[in-house]
Amino acid sequence: MISIIAVNHNSSSLLKECFSSIRSTIGTLDSEFFAVDSGSHETEVAHLLTLQEDGVEILLNKENIGYAKAVNQGLIKARGDFILITNPDVLYGPESIQRMMKSFSELPRCGAVGPKTWWNRGMTFQLPMSEIITPWRSARAEFVRGSELLSSLVLKNWIRRNVRYWQGGTPIEQEMLSGASIMTTTKVINTVGGFDSVFPLYFEDADWCLRTRKSGYLLYMDPGARIVHYFNQSAKQETEAAMEKFDYSLGRFFTKHYKVQSALMKRVLRLRRAVRNQPIISFEDMGKLDLPPVFRFPSLSRKLFLLSPVDSLIPSSGSFFEGNAFNIPGDLWECLGAGRYFAKAFEIDGLKGCGSWTWIKRNS
Repeated sequence: MISIIAVNHNSSSLLKECFSSIRSTIGTLDSEFFAVDSGSHETEVAHLLTLQEDGVEILLNKENIGYAKAVNQGLIKARGDFILITNPDVLYGPESIQRMMKSFSELPRCGAVGPKTWWNRGMTFQLPMSEIITPWRSARAEFVRGSELLSSLVLKNWIRRNVRYWQGGTPIEQEMLSGASIMTTTKVINTVGGFDSVFPLYFEDADWCLRTRKSGYLLYMDPGARIVHYFNQSAKQETEAAMEKFDYSLGRFFTKHYKVQSALMKRVLRLRRAVRNQPIISFEDMGKLDLPPVFRFPSLSRKLFLLSPVDSLIPSSGSFFEGNAFNIPGDLWECLGAGRYFAKAFEIDGLKGCGSWTWIKRNS
């Protein structure tokens, strides 16, 4: 049996679509579904309760208790040998669940598996591999800020690793999996434990992945499993609150796992806030946009287009294309929250830059 656990916070329509996609791919596989609501408003709760007609067990919390604690409520109830923890804003492709389940018998010391992840329904933009934020990586990001040469070297190294990740056809060992979709087993949960509830939002997945690897297990991304992750749909409704929780959880994460460097990192975090809106490289400012922009190039060569809400472009989503024009697809544009975005295009051969842009997306 597989137990599917999703946490809902004012995302019941997305959750219904998510569970429907899972049912369509698992067929007659023995399964159980749990939806843990964390402080949604009354209308959302009423809509969520209609899922009971499809056999979903609903666990209600009057307040927003945090993602980690809500997941743990589902884990307590789960009876399956396999456990899938999923965000509501995820759609599962054919055979994805079975592919991840099969990985546990095919891959050595497998503790958890994640899918190849796309940002939009049209599957033109892939989300990058998840990497654990360490004090060294944070310090490096601040050190190269303002240096065109150093930032370019760091970005190109990041691109090379992600191109292998995006184009790989076999399972790839990972240091971390995104909490948007993690499959594990009851045996692993009994060994490692559930999510640490000290993290109200963000970094509960990084913490769990670190603990899982320290317990002797390996983590994998299986490209045979494919999902669409609309990404941060709940958080974008409460952007400032989400950013506060991100900074708080990052501090707790560093203190828990990198105690020696935590004092230094407090200074780094202050620096990061101070320079957050200063671009590393020069961007062509396209102003405020209501519609997705079109980008034009002098050559027809194969290129990689990166899109990110951060000026370092680490991390970014990526899209491969050929031709002298590229446009952000409408289905992705609709998923983007209001705010500033950064983009850069590279020719695949040699990673020569061929344009950098920034713009502000208006409210949808």
